[in-house]
Amino acid sequence: MDPIMKAWMFYNWMEDYNDEFKLLENQSYLIGSFTNPEAVRKILGQGVETHTSSDAEFDKLSEQILTNTEEKLTRRQKRKRKIETTKD
Repeated sequence: MDPIMKAWMFYNWMEDYNDEFKLLENQSYLIGSFTNPEAVRKILGQGVETHTSSDAEFDKLSEQILTNTEEKLTRRQKRKRKIETTKD
């Protein structure tokens, strides 16, 4: 058998196995949710408090991202100009 075909068949077999595993995992969560729904929520990470930010904090972070991107663009432009002048 061709080694490439063998590797391709193995890859497909593993994907099928992973699909079956995911199905069994989801079924176990479904069955477990009838007896202990809180534990299933905890396992799946639902209902867990996440970080919330204020509008000011969000605006500050957005400004930082914008300035960082602008700095990178100017550095690239300078580098590009430098490369073009050295080629001439």
